[in-house]
Amino acid sequence: MTALLLALLACDDGAAPPAAPLSRVDAVAAAPAAPVDLDAFCEALPAPESAPSFAWPPLHGEAPQTTGRWTWVNVWATWCAPCLAEMPTIVKWPDKLAAQGAAVDLRLLSVDEDAAVLAAFTKGHPEVAGSLHMVDGANATAWVQSMGLEVNPVLPLHVLVDPQGRTRCVRSGALDHGHIGAIEAVVKGG
Repeated sequence: MTALLLALLACDDGAAPPAAPLSRVDAVAAAPAAPVDLDAFCEALPAPESAPSFAWPPLHGEAPQTTGRWTWVNVWATWCAPCLAEMPTIVKWPDKLAAQGAAVDLRLLSVDEDAAVLAAFTKGHPEVAGSLHMVDGANATAWVQSMGLEVNPVLPLHVLVDPQGRTRCVRSGALDHGHIGAIEAVVKGG
C-alpha cells in the first residue's frame, strides 16, 4: 500500500497540467477598434445645443413619436438601387446596436410618388413592411435642407434623432457593414 501511495505522490508534482496549445486567434491580440470620424460620416453633425428639432414631413398616415429614444430615419424609394441594396443589412442593425448598448428605433420612410407601387413592392419585400410614406416625395429637398444639409439629398438618406427630438446626424448615400460603428458612435456619444 505504501508503494502505491508513493507512486501516486510521485506522479503529482503540484504543477498545473500543461496548457493546451494556443490557437492562432488566442495567440494574436485583437487590434483596438479604430475611432469613428463622425465629421466624415455625417454631412450635418450639429452639437446637441444647436441641433434643430426634428419634424416629420407630411405623411400618409400618422407620424410616430421621435422623443424618448434614439430614432434612425432611413429615407428610401423602391426605384433607388442603393436603398434596396442596403435594406437587408440595416434592418438587422437595431438588434445588434441594442446588444452593444446603443438602442435605436429604425423608421423607414419612402419617398415613392405612387402609393400603389409602394404597396406592391412591400408585398414582395417584408423587410420594408410598416414603412412610412411621404405625401410629396418630390418636395423632400426642402425637408432635408431644414435638417442642415445644404445640397440636394442623395438617397438613401439617414437621419439620427436624439431622445430629445433633435436632429443630430444626417448622412446621404448607402451604408455598408463597416458603418454600423458610426451609427453606434452617434447614439452612444449623444
